[in-house]
Amino acid sequence: MSRVEPVTKSQLFLFLIQIQIGFGILYLPNTLQQTAKSDGWISIILAGCAVQLVIVLYWLLLRRFPSVPYFELTKKILGTHLGYVVNIITYVYLILTSTYILIASSKLIKNVLLTMTPHWAISFLLLAVCIYLCSSNLQIIVRVFTVLSVVILFIIVLSFLSFSLPMEIRNITPIGSSGLSNIIKGIKDSLLTLYGFEIILFLYSSARYKGKTFLKVVTFSNIFVVAITVYLTFLSFVILNPTLINQIKLPLVYMFRPLHFNMIDRIDLIFLSIWGIPVVMSIAVYIYFASHWKTTTPKKNSYFVYINGALVYVLFLLASKSDQAFELYGKYIHNLSYVVMFIIPLILLLISYILKKKEQPS
Repeated sequence: MSRVEPVTKSQLFLFLIQIQIGFGILYLPNTLQQTAKSDGWISIILAGCAVQLVIVLYWLLLRRFPSVPYFELTKKILGTHLGYVVNIITYVYLILTSTYILIASSKLIKNVLLTMTPHWAISFLLLAVCIYLCSSNLQIIVRVFTVLSVVILFIIVLSFLSFSLPMEIRNITPIGSSGLSNIIKGIKDSLLTLYGFEIILFLYSSARYKGKTFLKVVTFSNIFVVAITVYLTFLSFVILNPTLINQIKLPLVYMFRPLHFNMIDRIDLIFLSIWGIPVVMSIAVYIYFASHWKTTTPKKNSYFVYINGALVYVLFLLASKSDQAFELYGKYIHNLSYVVMFIIPLILLLISYILKKKEQPS
């Protein structure tokens, strides 16, 4: 990776929370209603604890090679050839994830906001903006996300407006009524919403503060994301009745629909438009790191950015032909994510400890 100004603690915190908060949370109450039901907020907390354990695993691995980029770290631990294979698997995951976010974002924008605009046109414009951003260096990308952090604050303020709506606390009682097995099933659905923390693997070498300071920052970012997810899910449960949540695909968006003011009529559309900004921009992050899997030369990285952008768009055209194709595509990504996010880092950590491999101080 090219040498750029290190990422500060505040930049790292704001960057991670925006990567981790995605469109999945908009669908989460509906998904949890079918498994954990009113105890879905418990599943989210347990999923956040599981994510924190994985973050600690990442940290134990990365601190052994503090200045080595992840794609080089795999080669140092596994050897050149096997490390190259792992890098290809990781590269495929990053490209597929970029495509998945692009499809989900463009579908949501078309179905709710721009119903008359062609699907391919929406995705092309979104991808063009992302490619323009990720053709620069990491520090510029981080600065953009730092500026966009005001979006998170605005979303929280918007959510306060829903306090004026009727609430029924009995919708979430009695606590634990759905049963332990259903709560555990809800953990899997909640984990899918909290994805994005794997970017930590690629950020450690570029962070200004490493060691325990880095772990504290990413821990606080995870706590913040889990807290926001629990808060919004809990809010939707007490405002909307279980039957309605089970029928509506986007409960969080629908929750704002009854709100009307003299100057603003459709709070739900404003909420969705603002929420989509950091989510769509996260595509740029995945494409950026995918473009660094083989080379650290800035000129070649920019060249790979455009190639990867074109590849993402081709995959988008193939996977978005039908809902069945998109569901199948999502299933493959989820299966691959377990390998890239959990199995590979665990294997790398074990081998690095067994063979006592770590970066030698210069």
